[in-house]
Formats: sequence, C-alpha cells, structure tokens
Amino acid sequence: MAAQKIVVTSGPTREFFDPIRFLSNPSTGRMGHAIANAAVAYGGFGVVFISGPVDPEFAKVEGAKNIQVISTEDMLAAVDAHLGPGDILVMAAAPADYKPAVRSSIKIKKTENPRIDLVPNPDILKKMAQKNVSIVPPATLVGFAAETHDTEKYARDKLKDKSLDMIFLNDVSKSGAGFASATNELTAFLKNGERLEFSKATKEELGKKIIECVIQNRNSTV
Repeated sequence: MAAQKIVVTSGPTREFFDPIRFLSNPSTGRMGHAIANAAVAYGGFGVVFISGPVDPEFAKVEGAKNIQVISTEDMLAAVDAHLGPGDILVMAAAPADYKPAVRSSIKIKKTENPRIDLVPNPDILKKMAQKNVSIVPPATLVGFAAETHDTEKYARDKLKDKSLDMIFLNDVSKSGAGFASATNELTAFLKNGERLEFSKATKEELGKKIIECVIQNRNSTV
C-alpha cells in the first residue's frame, strides 16, 4: 500500500465566544511542524501541513502544501478535503474538544458576569475513521494522546475507540515533555499490539523518528 501523501495537523484551534476572546490551549505547533518537516525530508510523498493559529516560526513548512485554519471545524474540513485513499494522517494538532454554544457578535463586558455554555466539537479522527470505511485502500490514521494520568490506559482506549492504526502517548506531566517544550518523549502503541518507546529528545529529532516509524509500520498495523 503506497501512500500518495502525508497529511500532518499541528497546533491548537481557537473557539471564539465573542469577537476578541476564545477558548484554546498552550500548543505551540512545534511537534507537528517537526513531523511535517521530517515528512518532506523523507521524500516520496506529497505533504499537506494543516496548522492552527501558531507563531510564524511554526506556521509553514517548506516543500509542503500549507493550510492555516482557526477552529476545530475548519481543521476537520481541511483534513477531509485532503485525505484520500492510501494516504497517511498524522494528527499531531491539539484541536479544542468544545466550543461555545453561542458566539456573541459583540464584546461581552466583564460587568455582565456571563455564563458560557459549551458543546462538543466534532472528533476529527473519528470522522476520518468513518470515512476510511468506504475508501480503498484505506488511509493510515495516526493519533496523539496528551495525558496527565492513567496515561497508557487512555492512550490504548483512544487507539481502539477512534479506530486508529497507531497512537503516540505524550505524558505531559513529565518534565521536558508536552506543550511549549523544546523536547518530548513518547510511547507508540500500534493496532497490532506492538509498543515502541521514544526516549527524550528534541522535537525535531523525534519528528524524524515518528515519520520513519509511521511509514515503516503502516502495513504491519492491519
């Protein structure tokens, strides 16, 4: 099964509840940027880089098709438009799980003591798993799990629940790992039961190892 392209998502998404305020998370996009750069350097694949709002340093990858998005629904639309048969999706982004039920058209004043009700955002990987049922050959779906406790359980649960081929566990409670860090350490779980450890290294070094791991194991995960 030869993939035509590798689609990499990166960074956070933003969910605005008025024109100037939003819900988001601390993701800088550095890990996803490193993965996309490694995919370009690996060669043999077209690379699509879909990034949420990040600093210019991590917003674009030379040699890739670059797409900037804001919300989780924007990111879902971009992934859906570019993921095709035999492709690889590396979902390294940290999209917001929830969004405000109502977005005010004017700034909410702090004297109003507002209540913000949240509703779930679409789950991008679950949506792509549903799409995968009807495309031949199916795409390879790779997720990330940023966890603080019961880390392995949650990663394995996500691997199964989202019908993934592989997931990379990121224990963000560890020093030098996770959001806004130059380094990371990961554990990969494959659908076939295999477990792989990636010791602490720079995110750029890990990006190369992640791409090599995904490409070398994409057939063995079935």
